[in-house]
Amino acid sequence: MLFVGLAGDDGKRSIMAGHLAELGAVRGRIDDPPPWDVREQAIVVLNAARDTSEHHWPGLHIVVGPKPASHLDGTYEPPDALLADGFTGSTAAGIHALWTDRLVPFETNLRKGRRAPRRQQAVLVDSDPTWAAQATRLIDRLLHSAGKQIIRVDHIGSTSVPGLPAKQLVDIQVVVADLAAAARVAESARRAGFVHVSGQWFGTDRHGTDHPEEVVVDADPGRAVNVSIRPVAAPIWRETLLFRDWLRGHDQERDAYAAMKHRLARRPGRDVGDYSQDKMPWISAALSRAERWAESTTWSPAR
Repeated sequence: MLFVGLAGDDGKRSIMAGHLAELGAVRGRIDDPPPWDVREQAIVVLNAARDTSEHHWPGLHIVVGPKPASHLDGTYEPPDALLADGFTGSTAAGIHALWTDRLVPFETNLRKGRRAPRRQQAVLVDSDPTWAAQATRLIDRLLHSAGKQIIRVDHIGSTSVPGLPAKQLVDIQVVVADLAAAARVAESARRAGFVHVSGQWFGTDRHGTDHPEEVVVDADPGRAVNVSIRPVAAPIWRETLLFRDWLRGHDQERDAYAAMKHRLARRPGRDVGDYSQDKMPWISAALSRAERWAESTTWSPAR
């Protein structure tokens, strides 16, 4: 079962709901949603918010709405899927494409517990000012599904550093009490629209030590996400936040990191796994510099 939120004014929501119902969606009410059941093959459409300054209910797996005419500001919460404004005859075609290419595969992947297909080559794009808001929506969904077991959750990786080019992949870090809690949160994350990746996974610290963790990823083919779920006793979660905050505060280091990322991404015959692994020497050396900065500034991981 997939919960789809419709954003925009009453007229636009009505148009979207009508088109989606014609394709097979089930209408529901945001104030009284049906019980979520991953086994049920259904796409349920609910109202999300009339005003873009309103926060969306975190139980929604995806929010669909028109592209706003106004510029981005601190109150703007973008839809997860944008439809062209105006809502003319092209709206039906756009909603049909959304249904076929994103909503149906999302629901199927989630119900079957399989990850969405993903690009195997590292392709970098310019920094997107909406990445932070996208991450906030994903974090809200995770907290809605397993909040009581989560000590802290943060937007990490290149999309969390303004001005840094990145793959179209949002990275999130969840800190929990221990590995048993990590496994429970990984299973609960299915309610949030993610799937648990089986097998042994590790986060590698700057000394080359591997720390066990659990990983969940996207079922949504339109938004690639990696979620690393780490025990609070493992140092890797602190290092990850230190690296992020250090890059945010040091433009020259950020730009040097960006140049290195571009060099690695341009190499022929190397996949995304090679790209991630080959960044590690630069990151390890940078973390030594970041640790000195942390000591001089009494840095601590911000909430």
